[in-house]
Amino acid sequence: MYTSQRGSSSSRHHRHHANGNAASTKNGSARPGARSQTLLINSKIRHIKKKDGEPLWRNDIQYDFLKSLFYDETRVFTNSYDGSPNHTYSEIYIDAMARSSKSSRVLREKLLGDRQAGLNIAMVCLLVNIGRMNTTLNFFPEMRAQLRTYHPIPSLQTYSDPTAYKQLQDAPRLKSILKGACEDRPEPSTLDQLLLQPRLPRTNPINLVFILATYARRVTDLFFVEPFEFYDFIMNTSVSSESRAKSFLWLMWVYLESDLSPEQLRANPFGYGQEGGMKIPAFMTLSPEDLEKENVDTDPEKEFAERMIQERKRMYCFSVF
Repeated sequence: MYTSQRGSSSSRHHRHHANGNAASTKNGSARPGARSQTLLINSKIRHIKKKDGEPLWRNDIQYDFLKSLFYDETRVFTNSYDGSPNHTYSEIYIDAMARSSKSSRVLREKLLGDRQAGLNIAMVCLLVNIGRMNTTLNFFPEMRAQLRTYHPIPSLQTYSDPTAYKQLQDAPRLKSILKGACEDRPEPSTLDQLLLQPRLPRTNPINLVFILATYARRVTDLFFVEPFEFYDFIMNTSVSSESRAKSFLWLMWVYLESDLSPEQLRANPFGYGQEGGMKIPAFMTLSPEDLEKENVDTDPEKEFAERMIQERKRMYCFSVF
């Protein structure tokens, strides 16, 4: 069974959410214009690191969290490019990826025309976006590059067309696509700039994740209840994937769609938050029994992983001889 996190009040000093008064650089701020200075330099996040050829299992990528996030059908987001309303989070995220100048025509068509492929790519992109996955990874057994390692992702590759698994791209290309989405048009690059945007939504969802990750400590101070923090979204496996996804969407809606007033925070479509609606909804702590039910790899996925491991070894031997 799930047990709710303790609802004790945060001891952190409460700041008015709308004013965005500057936090010092040592308190999590970044230099103005440091758009690409993401949480990849933040010590709070740990990159996924495995030996070459080892698969990234569901628990490694937090598949259940990603699925709960990208399969959510709540239509409350606005497309920042064309102003069209009533989109899901996955729709505006994938659309921003597709509009990136770094997305090829083939990839753009795949993102917009094949929903499953688009969702799979978006899941991996969010891991890069939030800093959990760095640019040393690739997902094709035949690819070899200096300092690059190969890792199959069975939960995202097993059930797709076996001739089309390269749709995932590799991490450097995904990072390039994400950066393109932030640089192709003027976008805020700091939290203060974001809060000063007069229009809603204030930016696209990819740029928002980069900003919030860069200012993670400040965002934690504003919207989290101790002992939890921003990186628990992707790092804390002791709380349920579903509750983390709902709280993540709550935060996305706040920064993209609301004026950050108490009235709108309380009316957040992803739930009534803690501390009178001013903080994210409570994470739900998992019992040991329920923890075992999350991110369970299937037999077909294990078989796929073994085939890809052997394929990597075969490709390596071929390249040597």
